[in-house]
Amino acid sequence: MEASDFISQYRVGRKDFSRADLSGANLEAAELHKIDLSWAVLTKANLSEAKLCRANLGWADLSAAVLKGADLHKANLRKANLKGADLRNADLRDADLRGADLSWANLQGASLEGAKMQDANLHKAVWTKA
Repeated sequence: MEASDFISQYRVGRKDFSRADLSGANLEAAELHKIDLSWAVLTKANLSEAKLCRANLGWADLSAAVLKGADLHKANLRKANLKGADLRNADLRDADLRGADLSWANLQGASLEGAKMQDANLHKAVWTKA
């Protein structure tokens, strides 16, 4: 699905994009509150500064995605693949990251207060500047 078509459909009221393929899509600063992107493929997508508050991203593939400064407050990221994702300065407060793969992810400056992280894979994740 092209990013422009995706945004147009969201703006007219569609909220269910589960299993959508948005690989490499440029969704920088997109307003996507309460969207359902469960099981979606978002590999290498640019979601910098995107507003994904309360979004459902459970089981989504966000490997190598750029989520720098994204608002993921109270988002469902359960079992999501965030391997190698750029989450610098992302708002993950109260997010559900249980069972998520955050290996090799960059979490520098991310807000994680209240986040549920049981069984998350944090192998080689970056938390602070070297």
